[in-house]
Amino acid sequence: MPHTCSSLNCTNRFTPETRTRGITFHRFPKDRVMRRKWEKAVRRGGFPSNRSTMLCSEHFRPEDFDRTGQTVRLRAGTVPVCCFKTPDNKAPRMSQTSQKAREPLPVEPPKVEPTPAPIPEPTVDHAYASTPNDLRIKLSEALARVDSLEREKRNARDRERRVRNTVSCLLEDLEVKKILNDELKERLDIYSDLPVHLLSKQSHQYTKEQKDFAVTLHFHGPKAYNYLRESLHINLPHPHTLQKWVSSGQAKPDLNQPTASLKEDASAKYLDVSGGQAAVNENMELSQVNALPYEEFVNIFGNVVEKCPMVAAAVSSQRPFADVDALEAAICDFIDALSNSGKEGILRCHPDLAGRDLQAGTLTRESMSEQANVGFNTLGIEDAYTMSCLNEEYKERFGFPFIICTRMSDKARILQEMRNRVTKGLTEERELAIEEVKKICRLRVRDLVHADAAAQV
Repeated sequence: MPHTCSSLNCTNRFTPETRTRGITFHRFPKDRVMRRKWEKAVRRGGFPSNRSTMLCSEHFRPEDFDRTGQTVRLRAGTVPVCCFKTPDNKAPRMSQTSQKAREPLPVEPPKVEPTPAPIPEPTVDHAYASTPNDLRIKLSEALARVDSLEREKRNARDRERRVRNTVSCLLEDLEVKKILNDELKERLDIYSDLPVHLLSKQSHQYTKEQKDFAVTLHFHGPKAYNYLRESLHINLPHPHTLQKWVSSGQAKPDLNQPTASLKEDASAKYLDVSGGQAAVNENMELSQVNALPYEEFVNIFGNVVEKCPMVAAAVSSQRPFADVDALEAAICDFIDALSNSGKEGILRCHPDLAGRDLQAGTLTRESMSEQANVGFNTLGIEDAYTMSCLNEEYKERFGFPFIICTRMSDKARILQEMRNRVTKGLTEERELAIEEVKKICRLRVRDLVHADAAAQV
């Protein structure tokens, strides 16, 4: 049933027609003092208000409303103006005096004055000159634009104030419930300067700033990039799109390199990146490895553990290495020191065997070569379907993909291992998968550094 304004002689009802006219309806306040003030303003003796009693917006001043949000609200402490209206259908008085008062007065004929000759407007000799009338129009338009911008500014401040009040209330609630500890405060401070405007897509295309930011983020941390894109569902482009942007010159990563030569080679290195790390097939001396700049060391060894450049970044500070075994031991020790969730994070960075990444060609160069080594790139329809079923069954049980060193196995043994290991417990299988990661890591390190390399004194 439509609501009706409770003001005397007001016929406004809460209908679509009144909404199109911009009329809004507001309930009487719950506070007893304010409710009493409203009842006095209505001027209806003995008028009782209840929860459904409402007044329309025509009984308030324009400055009483807060129109910054989607819902029109009354400001705090607002009292309606006088709601009494004289009835329009009151019967006219029939006395002689009133009838005489309604008789029209004699009207004198207006005096006709000569019309003055129109003043000719000045001619505009130049295109850049303006008449006073044009200037008045432009000035009024400029003032209207200023008023509009001021109103938008006030609305933005009001929205910001409401958001800050909401966040403050949440933080206070967390502190009262003893949930907000020092560690959580530190994490909130870290994310306080996150460039949110670069993570939101305002139109159907990405801006140049967003492209550069996405490429830089993926180059420095593909794991973090994938987490933001897949887990938090932030609107970031696919890594394959990033490679197209870099190859076409539409975007380039900001590496903050100390030398100009490294900056010039950054895009060329990134073209060979799949999953964020450069695939380098050079067989270096250990002395070269120890002398590499930090950024270049991470670029070269960032994928010895699949899509985990943080491992290379962590062990780079342990240089110089005495031999290749010391480098491998440093990486393995870092992996072993991780928590169970950290180890599972490394496992989840690995692709499925004969999965969609292999079919789409988005694997890293190392993974592509390793899976092609056992013929996963040439599987038939039946074998591909079998691998897909085994992968899904394994991931559903453990939460990370099946991992095995393909360079030390063949297709038949891999299929048999997948069937056997899916029956194990989570703790045992996690350790087995980590050991396979270490095997893969050792072989990839040997591809980059001479096996008999040792530090030169």
